[in-house]
Amino acid sequence: MEINPYYSSFELWGGIFLILAALILRLSGDKGSTGRAAVLPELAVAVMLIADAFAYLWRGGSGDMARIIVHVSNFICCFAACWIAGLFFPYLCLALPEHRRAKYREWWKPAILLVCGADTILLIISQFTGIMYTIGEDNTYRRGSFMGLAMALQLLLLVSYLALAIREKAKLPALVIGGALAALAVQALVYGAPTLNIVCGVAGLLIFAREMIRETRKSEKKDELIIRNEDTIMEMQARIALSQIKPHFLYNALNSVYVLCGRDVNQARSAISHLSDYLRSNMSYIDSKLPIPFSREMEMVENYLEIEKIRFPEELSYSIVTPVTNFSLPALTIQPLVENAVRHGIMPLDYGGIITITSRETEQAWIVSILDNGVGFRPETLESTEDPANHIGIRNVRERLERVSGGELLIRSDPGHGTEAIIRIPKEKKS
Repeated sequence: MEINPYYSSFELWGGIFLILAALILRLSGDKGSTGRAAVLPELAVAVMLIADAFAYLWRGGSGDMARIIVHVSNFICCFAACWIAGLFFPYLCLALPEHRRAKYREWWKPAILLVCGADTILLIISQFTGIMYTIGEDNTYRRGSFMGLAMALQLLLLVSYLALAIREKAKLPALVIGGALAALAVQALVYGAPTLNIVCGVAGLLIFAREMIRETRKSEKKDELIIRNEDTIMEMQARIALSQIKPHFLYNALNSVYVLCGRDVNQARSAISHLSDYLRSNMSYIDSKLPIPFSREMEMVENYLEIEKIRFPEELSYSIVTPVTNFSLPALTIQPLVENAVRHGIMPLDYGGIITITSRETEQAWIVSILDNGVGFRPETLESTEDPANHIGIRNVRERLERVSGGELLIRSDPGHGTEAIIRIPKEKKS
């Protein structure tokens, strides 16, 4: 049969592609995966295609070199063909239910070794006797009398494979095996038909495509799992941050009440009233995983400032100008910044100071400013690890703003003149 001249190009380039495919599967597939199991049959098909391409290109050529190439190429091609079905079994096995794999391996391995081994022995003997094929004086290939037996053994193995794949509903293996079975039957009946090589090459490409799709899906699932884990970690960090802030605030508030009890009972009662209002109206919001209304956060802030104002009536003043309130932010966002302004900004001053809280709105974001005219500090000290306790509130606020609302916290400070903390919450949360 005359072979299309494009056939050798298909075999050569198909074989090269399958070698690259096998390398990719080897590097990307996990141990024991179907991708790893496909490596050897892909390589066997690649070797068969490339060897047959060389045999075809040099077939009928003259000279010793052409004769050597045809002899070696035909032997390699036939040897690879003897073992493709046997090497395919591990891939088929992984497509079966896990609890049945050991049973199939136990019975099928000896049968595969027997069939593939028998064909290999016939091939080796044929190199001296020509029982499977011969290379004529004109350097062309001719079948021998035992080629039918070798093909029959492979047909028997493929029929068994097909029955197993159909029984276990392994769709792609069944398609590949069915195609190989039909191609081998055609090639056995029609001398010179290159159907088996073509089908094996296409099957190799299909298997590679399938494994790449599976690896992509596995990678996507891993990415989703990583994202979920990151979300869980960030949520835990946020809750840890809250657990650090809540006792700190309550401790300072109770300490203020304690001081007032020894100085002015009426003021102590007023402080307790503010603390009670804070606890009653806001404790449910503190544990919220979602942003809370700005107005609720400001109730907490005003109660805190009133407690501190009672304690330090001469030293502390504050002004709240918040015309914009129609937005939400993480719980305990403004209060820690106000507390920092009181403790580290205003209290060190001999003459006291004022804290001003404002809110405004732009087209892109809501802006909250906490400004004090306190002692100030060098902003670069926020990154210092020498005294992390002083800045834990700022770090927690910044992390939760980014996590919950996609917002950001900016700190501007001028030693001797004061500090401004600016909260910016975008109207569309950053992805």
